[in-house]
Amino acid sequence: MIKRIIGIFIPILTCATLFAQDYVMFNLTTLELRKGQNAALQTGIKKHNAKYHNGEDGAKAYAWYVHTGPDAGNYVWGMGPVQFSHMDGDLSPDHVRDWDNNVAKYAKVTENSFMVRDEKMTYNPKNEVVGQNILVKRFKVKFGPRHMNAVKEVVGSITNVLKKTNADFARRVYISPFRAKYELMLVYPFDSWTRFEDGQGLGADFWEAYEKINGKGSQQKVGEILENHTHGITNEVMTMVK
Repeated sequence: MIKRIIGIFIPILTCATLFAQDYVMFNLTTLELRKGQNAALQTGIKKHNAKYHNGEDGAKAYAWYVHTGPDAGNYVWGMGPVQFSHMDGDLSPDHVRDWDNNVAKYAKVTENSFMVRDEKMTYNPKNEVVGQNILVKRFKVKFGPRHMNAVKEVVGSITNVLKKTNADFARRVYISPFRAKYELMLVYPFDSWTRFEDGQGLGADFWEAYEKINGKGSQQKVGEILENHTHGITNEVMTMVK
């Protein structure tokens, strides 16, 4: 839907992807501040979302401020859950004008992506969909199915341990159906920044449990697989604009 506002060309699918009827997908747009106008952009986003993306007549939209990573100081605007059919609808001239006046005036789009939640690899004990405070780990997966399969196998092995240990936190997994800046995204919601005193995402005691289940040296193998099959990882801590 937002593609009609920002004029982004959506690339061809890199592989045939089948979706369940009720898949969970988000349209994510990175917004880079113009002239550092934080207050104006936050106010504008809230006005635009309240008027056109309040969840009553369509998908709801949110915005997060990015604290860490390559996009630190910028914002991520997210709409969802949404389906691809949602993108077929035309935006009204007033809708486009409102985006221009309240959002585009204060920020420019640097990335637009679609991320579909992988239910098999997701561990989501409270069935949450959107996190107010989140740690987002993004992977740029090397080209070719064997690379993605290797990464998914590792991510799935972590999910297995989370389930077996009844972990008290969620880790949602999203995969892009398009070739994008990042193809796989891990989302860890958190309540307090003190969470990071015990590690990033999984916690200090997780790997002890992982090796107990998967064998000695299995943690190192995870790192080696991710190193060999991706171009790296970014860690982005985001807090929602309210």
